[in-house]
Amino acid sequence: MAASLQHHLSDFLVFLGVELQVSKHTVTAYRSDLGRFLRSVGDAPDRAAIQLHLVALTKTHAPASVARAAAAIRGFYRFLHAESLAAEDVTEGLLGPKLEQRLPKALTRRAVAELLACAATITPLGLRDAAILHVLYATGCRVSEVTTLRLTSLIPDHRMVRAFGKGNKERLVPISDTAQGLLERYRDHTRPLLRARASKDPGDILFLSRTGRPLDRSRVWQVVRAACKTAGLPYACSPHALRHSFATHLVAGGADLRSVQEMLGHASLATTQIYTHVDHDRLKAVHSRFHPRG
Repeated sequence: MAASLQHHLSDFLVFLGVELQVSKHTVTAYRSDLGRFLRSVGDAPDRAAIQLHLVALTKTHAPASVARAAAAIRGFYRFLHAESLAAEDVTEGLLGPKLEQRLPKALTRRAVAELLACAATITPLGLRDAAILHVLYATGCRVSEVTTLRLTSLIPDHRMVRAFGKGNKERLVPISDTAQGLLERYRDHTRPLLRARASKDPGDILFLSRTGRPLDRSRVWQVVRAACKTAGLPYACSPHALRHSFATHLVAGGADLRSVQEMLGHASLATTQIYTHVDHDRLKAVHSRFHPRG
């Protein structure tokens, strides 16, 4: 088990730096805290092992260091559970504040337009990358959901995409005409070229690498980061930032939370309610502009 957790630790650290955009200092500290934790828990990283580890730390480390280690462990387990890499979050109710309450900055509509326009669709891989960028923003899908899309996921007659989220729960999400057009062009023209390079049958996975293998999460992150750089955006963005922007722009445009909840695949409306801050900001701006004492 420890070896498996060690394997996922790298993804978690990338998630911290790229998607949550925490400082390099924090990523380094979490790498150290979690490396020590995984060496300590051995093959039984259950709730009891976590408690024993933290108790042991109190004997040799300052309270602030123990609190940071606790936050690192909780964030790691919440990440594993959110990505369906763990059946449950064994730290639930045990440690401090939830790490994922920090959301990446939403891109402006103009920034999204610049990002989507920068992919060079004249090349096969450019067309693939453009399709990925448009699907991420058009559907709000998680990066793990995009990498598991299949040839049958697109339902063109209804302009919908079938995605499988947490717990393998299926949902249908509308897709824009532009995104659908790029997806169909990629599927019909680029994917067969990539599929021909595969040494092993990738099955019906939609997005493939340049060598014909199913595209992994890290490569999608690279596609988004490269597009961000090409577009000249002044800050880093990520697949999750596009998902956050998708929801933020919907709510700002007047979409009801229940619909946004369904499109995002949130199990609870409480999770979606984070986007109500958009309405609050808009209302404050209206109040400031038009109220006589604003």
